[in-house]
Amino acid sequence: MILLTGGTGFIGKYLRKALMQEYGPDRILVLSSGVVEGCPFLLHHGYSFDEDYFVRSGYADIHTIIHAGAYIPKSGAQANRRKECNGNIYSTDQLLSANFPSLKKIIYLSTVDVYGNADVISEQSLIQPVSLYGYSKLYCEKMVELLAGADSKVCQILRVGHVYGPGEEAYQKIIPATIARLQNNLSPQIWGTGKEMRSFIFIDDVIQSIIRSIELASFAGPINIVGSRIISISTLINELLGISGLAIPIEYLPERSARRDLVFDNTRMRDLLKVIETPLSVGLKKEWDYMKTSYPHADIL
Repeated sequence: MILLTGGTGFIGKYLRKALMQEYGPDRILVLSSGVVEGCPFLLHHGYSFDEDYFVRSGYADIHTIIHAGAYIPKSGAQANRRKECNGNIYSTDQLLSANFPSLKKIIYLSTVDVYGNADVISEQSLIQPVSLYGYSKLYCEKMVELLAGADSKVCQILRVGHVYGPGEEAYQKIIPATIARLQNNLSPQIWGTGKEMRSFIFIDDVIQSIIRSIELASFAGPINIVGSRIISISTLINELLGISGLAIPIEYLPERSARRDLVFDNTRMRDLLKVIETPLSVGLKKEWDYMKTSYPHADIL
């Protein structure tokens, strides 16, 4: 039995479906705050369960935990919310304190927000979070590693980067925000010059990485789950304009913060997990079509 937390979030919904397809719905247990369709689930009640909750509920055979559940800021302004970030630490501690007699492996979904500034961010880059959110995820990484080492379990830390794809519109991100404006015949907006460089990874590639990490026989060290194509914000906007078929100007707005390039090295992801990335043009078109269908008469601006 595989236990999945966070099975109703953006990544979690895709991951839950993929796990059910890979292993069968009866072999996936979701720990959730609400009802989950299609597979067994348990309510976590704010992670207030006691240590025997899973055994008492009939799930003593959980051999793998994928801990994807966490508070994730929907905008930069939310990255230092103390209560929510502390909640990441509390929920992880509660999960790790539970009794799992058959447990062999823990996979923890962390974030690239644990890193400081670097020209290209790899797993060897300086660890220096700039937000409480980044610190909370780093602390959880260490808790997972220490528990695994003490109890002879295998753990795997996956530091997920800038994910895009259908379903991300709940977050204040440039791709869904731009698509929403274009589908409402509004000019796309760029804050500053648009020269900032980014690396994006499609949601399907993230899910593929997580599934394949289950098969790693030993701790491989942290792995960045990130895209390898480097693209400027202005080029990204122009690609979306090309998909839209619209001939409207880009609206440039005053820069809100200092320019920061966010470019990643995913060599270890490709070498260890054998992930073949979805081309950006293909992923953007899928998200465009999804939003066109899901929001045909209303904007999400």
